This record gives sequence, structure tokens and C-alpha cells, in this order.
Amino acid sequence: MSQNSGIIDENVICNCGNSCNVRTSRIVNNPGRRFFGCKMPKDNGGCGYFKWIDLSPGVELFKENLKEVEEERDTLKHKMKELGDKFDSLKQKLKEIKQERDCTKAKFNRLVVVVLCFLLAKIIFG
Repeated sequence: MSQNSGIIDENVICNCGNSCNVRTSRIVNNPGRRFFGCKMPKDNGGCGYFKWIDLSPGVELFKENLKEVEEERDTLKHKMKELGDKFDSLKQKLKEIKQERDCTKAKFNRLVVVVLCFLLAKIIFG
């Protein structure tokens, strides 16, 4: 197994007849992707050999599934935030309704006291 590759156990030979180095891509389209490349620079007599080190199909499938799960997680996070906002709004409305109920209850109690006072005065003063 190559020391540089970690999981790569093949010895790749370039067109120059040298064993290739394992390198890591730094370009925007394939950041961090591993590849085999000729040890010699092309302008210094190297052959320019290049070959991507493709991961096993299981790993690729895992990466695709992970991406789907991450997208679903993000969707669920967004829905949870929306539901949290709705819940907070409903809590506020419930608080307002309870205050309105308490106010109406107090008005009703005052009305009952007035009516009772009126009836009591009518009984007493006849």
C-alpha cells in the first residue's frame, strides 16, 4: 500500500516508466480529489500522465446518500423554524385571548355586583 494514498494499494506506472505520485487536486471543480500523476513535470521531460483515483462504488453511493440526507435535514430545519415561528405566534394570540377573557370576566363580575346591588336596593326600599 502506498504511504501517500492511505487506501490505495496499486502501484501505477506512468508512460515514462516511473511509478506515479499520488497527488491531491486543488482546483475548484475537484477540490481534495486524489489522482496519480507523473513524477516529472511535463516541461522537464515528463509524460504528463494523469489518472483520477476513483473511490469504490459503495463510497460514491454513500456520498450521494449523505448529500440527500443533508438536503433533507436542511429542509426539516427550515420547516422546524417555520413551525417554531407559528407556535410563537399562536402563543402570543393565546396570551392576548386570555387577557381579553380576564377583562371580560372582570366586567361581568362588576355587572353582577351592580345587578345584585340594584335587586337588594329594590328589596330593601321596595
